[in-house]
Amino acid sequence: MGVVGAPHGVRGEVKVQPRTDVAGRFQKGSRLLCDGMGELVIASVRGAADVPIVRFEGHTSRTDAERIRGRFLRVSRADARRAAQGGYLWADLLGLRAETPDGRSLGTVSEMIRAGETDVLVVRADGSREELLFPAIASVVREVDVAGRRIVVVPQEILE
Repeated sequence: MGVVGAPHGVRGEVKVQPRTDVAGRFQKGSRLLCDGMGELVIASVRGAADVPIVRFEGHTSRTDAERIRGRFLRVSRADARRAAQGGYLWADLLGLRAETPDGRSLGTVSEMIRAGETDVLVVRADGSREELLFPAIASVVREVDVAGRRIVVVPQEILE
């Protein structure tokens, strides 16, 4: 849900680059999982929502802040699923077989990226290094079947 950026000052604060669209994710008392560090608890937050300045409990110096720089912040899958309110998590889509409405296989969803306001599915073609990009919008993504491990997409050339 975010990446720890540069230290801010000398009291252990860091700038965070949010990777979540869930409002209020960075609040005092929130418990986040930090890659390689375990759980961190937010002691304070200030600044703009698009680049909050965060201090974690037990991190009181610039040296402490430097130790967590560049690490990913996450929430548990249960917390993420509650926040999704019936939607899909990016993690749910990774590894799904992508196919056209007529059943032609396009490959496997290998990655999700945020491109401005639209999420984009990156599909790696079977047996190839070629990647296909599909905006995650209703006119392109027609069906998501997590249990069946497939996603139905309509390539742009078919829409035209």
